[in-house]
Amino acid sequence: MDQAAMQVFMDYAAAFEQTYVDDDWSRLLPFFAEDATYHVVGGPLACEIAGREAILKGLKKSIDGLDRRCDERVIDLIDGPHVNSTPGGHAIDIGWTASYRRGDSPMLVFPGRSVVTVEQGRIVALQDEYTDEDMRTLEPWMEKYGADLDGSYV
Repeated sequence: MDQAAMQVFMDYAAAFEQTYVDDDWSRLLPFFAEDATYHVVGGPLACEIAGREAILKGLKKSIDGLDRRCDERVIDLIDGPHVNSTPGGHAIDIGWTASYRRGDSPMLVFPGRSVVTVEQGRIVALQDEYTDEDMRTLEPWMEKYGADLDGSYV
């Protein structure tokens, strides 16, 4: 396992959660290469974003449109992290669940997987993956409790 890549990931994850609290997105800039990419694969929010500033803008848009508009948000790791070598660095692969509650809604829980590719101490690619099975609880919950929410990145 590459400890340096894992440390970049862990530091980024901690900084992301602090950014969620105080909305200071500038703290995340140093974690990304300027030409980094972000892919959301599967599900209704699938997209591709290129460039560090565009990625942070997209993450903020999603957080502001969904996470911050819910009364409760919990992210739990359920698999990994696993570190794999890539041609230019290392990829950290983790499985997680995101849980949201809004008002008197039941808790919405859905799983996902993230792959963070680190090269030369910077994130060069971020990918979030969802399967149709992962998303089966999302649509009915959104229709009933979150029709005015928008977690899209673009």
